[in-house]
Amino acid sequence: MYRVQFDAEARQELSRRTHNPKTAPRTRDRLEMLRLSDAGWSIPRIARHLGLHPQTVRRWIKVFLLEGFDALVDPPRPGKPSAITEEILTEVHQWIEKADRIWSAGQIAEEVAKVYGIRRSTDRWRRLLHRERLAFKRTSRNLKHKQDPVQVATKTTALEALEKRGSPARSI
Repeated sequence: MYRVQFDAEARQELSRRTHNPKTAPRTRDRLEMLRLSDAGWSIPRIARHLGLHPQTVRRWIKVFLLEGFDALVDPPRPGKPSAITEEILTEVHQWIEKADRIWSAGQIAEEVAKVYGIRRSTDRWRRLLHRERLAFKRTSRNLKHKQDPVQVATKTTALEALEKRGSPARSI
């Protein structure tokens, strides 16, 4: 029977890894298996709780006992790495933090295309910024911030004067 028993330091490491926002959901489930095993749960009970087969739970607990926390992480997926590097994300974060203007995801996509030559859709940038927990602002849907107050006042008085005259008679 496989059972995990942690000391205080290992529990702290388990908690740190579990609460890390970059931890993949599958890895978080494996960490939960270890936490429940440390709490005294049996393998069949952990499997029922997580909706997994007992052999799966047993396998991951065994892997942990033999190789440690790092063995629970899935290997990187094959394929070409993203063209949007950490350097670019850091630069985008600086643009947003500078606060000299309001950035939308579309404007960030345009600026990255202009500066780095990497074209991605607005939706892709929105998802990427959300995943990286970078806050961006959606621009206003009105033009009040671009209006000249003097012209607005002039046009408002002109409109009020037209409304006082009433609507012109329509010919039949």
